[in-house]
Amino acid sequence: MILQLQRQTGGSVRKICDVLELPRSSFYHAANPTPRQEEDAYLGELIEEIFKRNRCRYGCRRIHQELCDHGIVCAPSRLRRILKTRGLKAIQPKNYLPKTSDGRADRPSANLLAQQPLPQKPGQAWVGDITFIPAAASWLYLAVVMDLGSRRIVGWSLATHMRAELVVHALEQALQTHPKASGVVFHSDRGSQYGSTAFRSVLTRAGMCQSMSGRANPYDNAWTESFMGTLKREMLQGGRFEDLTDARLELFEYIEGYYNNQRKHSAIGYLTPNQFETQSRNLN
Repeated sequence: MILQLQRQTGGSVRKICDVLELPRSSFYHAANPTPRQEEDAYLGELIEEIFKRNRCRYGCRRIHQELCDHGIVCAPSRLRRILKTRGLKAIQPKNYLPKTSDGRADRPSANLLAQQPLPQKPGQAWVGDITFIPAAASWLYLAVVMDLGSRRIVGWSLATHMRAELVVHALEQALQTHPKASGVVFHSDRGSQYGSTAFRSVLTRAGMCQSMSGRANPYDNAWTESFMGTLKREMLQGGRFEDLTDARLELFEYIEGYYNNQRKHSAIGYLTPNQFETQSRNLN
């Protein structure tokens, strides 16, 4: 503004600053940014690129980790200030409240994960769940299978129904890419789909052990419910899909392209699920 006023009035720097009641250093400050201001501008461009690439899903912690991964030092307080200055605000999470898991499974299995430490590597326990997906044409239902050690979604299925085939297809997809699943624990709530003969037959053929949440204890299967909440918050953002085809394409992009491959997960040291599995294989 000072430079523009000087051009318009032809006045001296002293006179203009006196009129605006500003110190003369303001002129030289505007004309010659400090090294810190230049560094803020450089960091701001990097931070905004990370923020936009992740579609407003990354907040301060994940952006900070992303910068660290590239050897860029930026204090969290500075990062928060730059985010605020540029008006970059991540999608805000809602308070997570698990729902009841008291289903109608026939002869529910015991909870094999109860009182046990969480797996520290992939291939020890899988967890599954079902959620509804809003669409204009009809209700859709998504079943997922997550590796509890890596938080990777290893199988998923989308359909217009909640019959047992939904969870069977999700498990079969997981077994296609992870055929050596003998001894792996599969944990779910007590939904009738997971207690069906069809689903249990697939588990038996694969040599897997079935585990179910305790009656009316939603926290026994909180991992997949948390994922479902993240998916709806970050992908749908309160909207809905047009139809089954639209939903399947978008879910594939989010799960396989973003969640497994790009999104950093706090429970595994801010690695992506794919990075964590690769790291685990290299250590063995």
